[in-house]
Amino acid sequence: MDLHRNWKPYVRGPALLVLALVMAFSPEILAAFGREFVLGDWVGYLLALLGVVGGIGAVRESRRAFAVRVDEQGITWVNGPTTVGFPWAEVTRVSVEKKPNSGRFNRPSLLTVWTTDAVERALPPTVQLTGLRGYQVADLHTVKEPADQVVAALRQYGGDRYPATVN
Repeated sequence: MDLHRNWKPYVRGPALLVLALVMAFSPEILAAFGREFVLGDWVGYLLALLGVVGGIGAVRESRRAFAVRVDEQGITWVNGPTTVGFPWAEVTRVSVEKKPNSGRFNRPSLLTVWTTDAVERALPPTVQLTGLRGYQVADLHTVKEPADQVVAALRQYGGDRYPATVN
Protein backbone atom coordinates (compact mmCIF):
# COMPACT_ATOMS: atom_id res chain seq x y z
CA MET A 1 0.00 0.00 0.00
CA ASP A 2 1.30 3.46 -0.91
CA LEU A 3 0.42 6.58 1.05
CA HIS A 4 0.32 9.95 -0.70
CA ARG A 5 -0.26 13.47 0.59
CA ASN A 6 -3.73 14.88 0.52
CA TRP A 7 -4.47 18.04 -1.48
CA LYS A 8 -4.89 20.25 1.60
CA PRO A 9 -1.20 21.21 1.99
CA TYR A 10 -1.19 22.35 -1.63
CA VAL A 11 -3.96 24.88 -0.93
CA ARG A 12 -2.63 26.25 2.37
CA GLY A 13 0.53 27.86 0.94
CA PRO A 14 -1.11 29.79 -1.93
CA ALA A 15 -3.95 30.84 0.38
CA LEU A 16 -1.44 32.33 2.82
CA LEU A 17 0.33 34.12 -0.03
CA VAL A 18 -2.96 35.61 -1.25
CA LEU A 19 -3.79 36.70 2.30
CA ALA A 20 -0.35 38.31 2.54
CA LEU A 21 -0.97 40.19 -0.70
CA VAL A 22 -4.31 41.47 0.60
CA MET A 23 -2.72 42.54 3.89
CA ALA A 24 0.14 44.29 2.08
CA PHE A 25 -2.34 46.39 0.14
CA SER A 26 -4.87 46.66 2.97
CA PRO A 27 -4.09 50.33 3.70
CA GLU A 28 -4.89 51.18 0.07
CA ILE A 29 -7.95 48.94 0.06
CA LEU A 30 -9.30 50.51 3.24
CA ALA A 31 -8.53 54.00 1.92
CA ALA A 32 -10.68 53.22 -1.15
CA PHE A 33 -13.60 52.67 1.25
CA GLY A 34 -12.81 55.82 3.24
CA ARG A 35 -11.39 53.87 6.20
CA GLU A 36 -7.98 53.45 7.75
CA PHE A 37 -6.26 51.23 10.29
CA VAL A 38 -6.81 52.48 13.81
CA LEU A 39 -3.42 51.18 14.91
CA GLY A 40 -1.63 52.36 11.76
CA ASP A 41 -0.56 50.88 8.44
CA TRP A 42 2.32 48.95 9.99
CA VAL A 43 -0.14 46.32 11.30
CA GLY A 44 -1.09 45.33 7.75
CA TYR A 45 2.54 45.24 6.67
CA LEU A 46 3.55 43.10 9.65
CA LEU A 47 0.72 40.62 8.99
CA ALA A 48 1.67 40.58 5.30
CA LEU A 49 5.25 39.71 6.20
CA LEU A 50 4.10 36.88 8.45
CA GLY A 51 1.77 35.64 5.70
CA VAL A 52 4.59 35.65 3.13
CA VAL A 53 6.92 33.72 5.43
CA GLY A 54 4.21 31.20 6.32
CA GLY A 55 3.04 30.89 2.71
CA ILE A 56 6.53 30.27 1.36
CA GLY A 57 7.13 27.66 4.07
CA ALA A 58 3.84 25.91 3.29
CA VAL A 59 4.53 25.91 -0.47
CA ARG A 60 8.04 24.48 0.11
CA GLU A 61 6.66 21.77 2.39
CA SER A 62 3.92 20.81 -0.08
CA ARG A 63 6.44 20.49 -2.93
CA ARG A 64 8.73 18.22 -0.91
CA ALA A 65 8.78 14.59 -1.93
CA PHE A 66 6.72 12.39 0.37
CA ALA A 67 5.71 8.76 0.12
CA VAL A 68 5.24 5.81 2.43
CA ARG A 69 5.00 2.23 1.18
CA VAL A 70 3.86 -0.65 3.34
CA ASP A 71 4.47 -4.06 1.76
CA GLU A 72 5.82 -7.53 2.48
CA GLN A 73 9.42 -6.21 2.53
CA GLY A 74 8.74 -3.59 5.22
CA ILE A 75 8.04 0.13 5.27
CA THR A 76 9.75 2.54 2.89
CA TRP A 77 9.59 6.25 3.69
CA VAL A 78 10.55 9.01 1.26
CA ASN A 79 11.01 12.31 3.10
CA GLY A 80 12.38 15.03 0.83
CA PRO A 81 15.60 13.80 -0.80
CA THR A 82 16.06 10.96 1.71
CA THR A 83 14.64 7.47 1.35
CA VAL A 84 14.63 5.33 4.49
CA GLY A 85 13.83 1.63 4.46
CA PHE A 86 12.52 -0.24 7.50
CA PRO A 87 12.72 -4.00 6.78
CA TRP A 88 10.31 -5.98 8.94
CA ALA A 89 13.24 -7.84 10.53
CA GLU A 90 14.51 -4.53 12.01
CA VAL A 91 11.11 -3.16 13.08
CA THR A 92 10.20 -3.72 16.73
CA ARG A 93 6.67 -2.41 16.39
CA VAL A 94 4.46 -0.09 14.34
CA SER A 95 1.81 2.06 15.94
CA VAL A 96 -0.73 4.75 15.20
CA GLU A 97 -0.46 7.25 18.04
CA LYS A 98 -1.99 10.52 19.14
CA LYS A 99 -0.19 13.75 18.47
CA PRO A 100 1.55 15.16 21.54
CA ASN A 101 -0.70 17.48 23.56
CA SER A 102 -3.78 16.55 21.54
CA GLY A 103 -7.14 16.51 23.26
CA ARG A 104 -8.66 13.35 24.60
CA PHE A 105 -11.31 13.38 21.86
CA ASN A 106 -8.73 13.51 19.04
CA ARG A 107 -8.15 10.25 17.24
CA PRO A 108 -4.66 8.74 16.92
CA SER A 109 -3.14 9.65 13.56
CA LEU A 110 0.68 9.50 13.68
CA LEU A 111 2.05 6.40 11.97
CA THR A 112 5.20 5.62 13.95
CA VAL A 113 7.80 2.95 13.14
CA TRP A 114 9.86 1.76 16.13
CA THR A 115 13.32 0.23 15.78
CA THR A 116 16.00 -0.69 18.31
CA ASP A 117 18.88 1.64 19.19
CA ALA A 118 21.27 -0.65 17.35
CA VAL A 119 19.83 0.28 13.94
CA GLU A 120 21.07 3.58 12.42
CA ARG A 121 19.01 5.46 9.81
CA ALA A 122 19.68 8.34 7.42
CA LEU A 123 17.25 10.56 9.35
CA PRO A 124 17.27 11.22 13.09
CA PRO A 125 14.45 9.61 15.08
CA THR A 126 11.40 11.71 15.92
CA VAL A 127 10.90 10.08 19.32
CA GLN A 128 13.34 8.17 21.53
CA LEU A 129 12.49 5.83 24.36
CA THR A 130 14.81 3.63 26.35
CA GLY A 131 16.19 1.17 23.81
CA LEU A 132 13.87 2.31 21.00
CA ARG A 133 13.87 4.90 18.24
CA GLY A 134 10.57 6.09 16.82
CA TYR A 135 10.14 7.55 13.33
CA GLN A 136 6.84 9.33 12.70
CA VAL A 137 6.54 8.60 9.00
CA ALA A 138 3.02 9.92 8.28
CA ASP A 139 0.04 11.73 9.73
CA LEU A 140 -3.02 9.76 8.63
CA HIS A 141 -5.09 12.97 8.64
CA THR A 142 -2.99 14.35 5.77
CA VAL A 143 -2.88 11.36 3.42
CA LYS A 144 -5.39 10.43 0.71
CA GLU A 145 -5.82 6.82 1.78
CA PRO A 146 -8.36 6.05 4.54
CA ALA A 147 -6.93 5.08 7.94
CA ASP A 148 -8.77 1.75 7.80
CA GLN A 149 -6.82 0.72 4.68
CA VAL A 150 -3.54 1.70 6.31
CA VAL A 151 -4.39 -0.31 9.44
CA ALA A 152 -5.38 -3.32 7.29
CA ALA A 153 -2.05 -3.17 5.43
CA LEU A 154 -0.13 -2.91 8.72
CA ARG A 155 -1.97 -5.93 10.12
CA GLN A 156 -1.45 -7.89 6.92
CA TYR A 157 2.27 -7.23 6.48
CA GLY A 158 3.41 -6.28 9.99
CA GLY A 159 1.70 -9.10 11.83
CA ASP A 160 2.33 -8.93 15.56
CA ARG A 161 4.43 -5.76 15.13
CA TYR A 162 1.16 -3.83 14.83
CA PRO A 163 -0.67 -4.71 18.05
CA ALA A 164 -3.38 -2.04 18.14
CA THR A 165 -4.02 1.67 18.04
CA VAL A 166 -2.79 3.63 21.06
CA ASN A 167 -5.58 5.67 22.67
